[in-house]
Amino acid sequence: MNRKEFGQLLATLRQDLDWTQFQLAEYSNIDEAVISQIERGVKKYFESELLISLANALQLTTLERREFILATSGLDQRQLVRQPSSGATTDTNHPTKILDHLIETLKCIQLPAFISDVYGDAIAANQTVIDFFRIPASLLSAAAQLPAGYNTMRMTFNRDLIGRTHVSDNWDAYAMATMASYRAATLRYRAKPYFKYLLNIFRDPIEYPLFDRFWKRVSSLETDLSVDSDRFHYRHEVYGEIQYMTARITTFTAFGEVFLLTYLPLDSHTSEIFTQIYKEAGNGVIRLAPWPEKPKF
Repeated sequence: MNRKEFGQLLATLRQDLDWTQFQLAEYSNIDEAVISQIERGVKKYFESELLISLANALQLTTLERREFILATSGLDQRQLVRQPSSGATTDTNHPTKILDHLIETLKCIQLPAFISDVYGDAIAANQTVIDFFRIPASLLSAAAQLPAGYNTMRMTFNRDLIGRTHVSDNWDAYAMATMASYRAATLRYRAKPYFKYLLNIFRDPIEYPLFDRFWKRVSSLETDLSVDSDRFHYRHEVYGEIQYMTARITTFTAFGEVFLLTYLPLDSHTSEIFTQIYKEAGNGVIRLAPWPEKPKF
């Protein structure tokens, strides 16, 4: 992102903590005038010490810090990927080709898996993951008419608690791992209008009574998340005690990263459950949220 966009991002991160520019300057030991210059996009060069001080003051996790530093490159997303030339071909600028390839891969995965974007919108899911979470077809159909209907945060934190239904114990750990991954993946996009729209929805205390609590708790975790993967161990409402981890394959595009997430079993019981679900579900894939187009605000 360019300097103006990075300035907007810094302002968004500061405001998320309910801080003024003066408070951020105090906590980071950086002159308030410099904070103002960054947020207005007029400061062109960022010293490494300055960035470290900002990351520390903003209480960013390790994975969030990586995204924060990458955001200071000054480059547009389209400049971060290779451009087509006479000597090389790339599909990074062709969303249809990218998505078609990912969906074909998704069809071949014999485990619960889905595709999501940098906003946490589920773009497509295989029938195995839908059956594992026991999401009825009627709910998926209705989600198309709801704000953030296919977003992973809705599946986890909406008052219906779709994600919590099948976790009969240890839901706090499940929710924290999900939120930590979400915060890291979305960091560079926090100042985008679509993300602000999503956050406004998720902070509705009636529809999402637990979202804000977990959003704020991530930064205060004593155990830092340094691996781009989540590990889950809990008792499923139907399948009993299960253990799995998520494996994230990232596709870099001119429109932001796209993630293919697969659930890998960590014990024989979970492996048997996933195999059973796949045999019953088949290799069907359901398209969900649009990509890369998003609503305009």
